[in-house]
Amino acid sequence: MIRLVFSLSALLLLITSVASAQTQQPDWSKIDEETMRHFQAILRLDTSNPPGNETLVVDYLKGVLEREGIETKIFANDPKRANLVARLRGNGKKRPVLIMGHTDVVTVDPSKWKHPPFSATREGGYVYGRGAVDDKDNVVACLMVMLLLKRMNAPLDRDVIFLAEASEEGGGPNGINFMVNQHWAEIDAEF
Repeated sequence: MIRLVFSLSALLLLITSVASAQTQQPDWSKIDEETMRHFQAILRLDTSNPPGNETLVVDYLKGVLEREGIETKIFANDPKRANLVARLRGNGKKRPVLIMGHTDVVTVDPSKWKHPPFSATREGGYVYGRGAVDDKDNVVACLMVMLLLKRMNAPLDRDVIFLAEASEEGGGPNGINFMVNQHWAEIDAEF
């Protein structure tokens, strides 16, 4: 939860600096509600690695991003273990920035949990769910950065690339290794 708050704070700082140049501020309460809705939806998707099934999250993200008119591509070494790359195009004055999070989670013993691990239960100011602090919080923060930059029509001097990466928890041939070795041009960035 602390990581999510930190990630969202960084997001808010970025968006606020862009929003200050805009005439109309976003409705932050609606953004808070939307962020929590996406966070809980993604936490409810069981992407335990093994076996992974990260395509569940990729399909969710793709739908949200494409409804907003954001360019997406899917890359998969294994159809159930896909990676998503979304891109907002800047004017090209600077090289891209890459933001990312991984969509898999470690396996879980449900008997050791107060709430079911894929329930995304809210209680006492916390959200309980496998992946809440590793790493679906960052996936949602990246999603919201993309959505808000697009909605605010933020002038970008560089592309912003979002990589939702598979198989970080177990390594292997499906996630970052696959993207670097087979699709580097899609994620090549200055930062």
